[in-house]
Amino acid sequence: MVYTFEDYKKEVFERNPKAKELYEEEWLKYIIAERIKKTREFKWISQLELAKMANTTQSVVARIEAWNQNLSLNTLHKFLKILGLELKIEESKK
Repeated sequence: MVYTFEDYKKEVFERNPKAKELYEEEWLKYIIAERIKKTREFKWISQLELAKMANTTQSVVARIEAWNQNLSLNTLHKFLKILGLELKIEESKK
């Protein structure tokens, strides 16, 4: 039998419900950072160009894309607007 990452997550989450909450928060940050990076690259915009458009520094863009920077909603909105993206929030089906 193969022990997968999904098996591991299920086991950990059953033992520690807080771990699931933390995992989901980090996963969301990762998804947002990846979408910003992939869209920037697709549009052939450098980190420096994006930083200038957002009135920030290239190092901030690099940290966001590396998932090492917490984003305020204002900063997130600024980056999404520049890149032509939008954030949609839907009611959970749970």
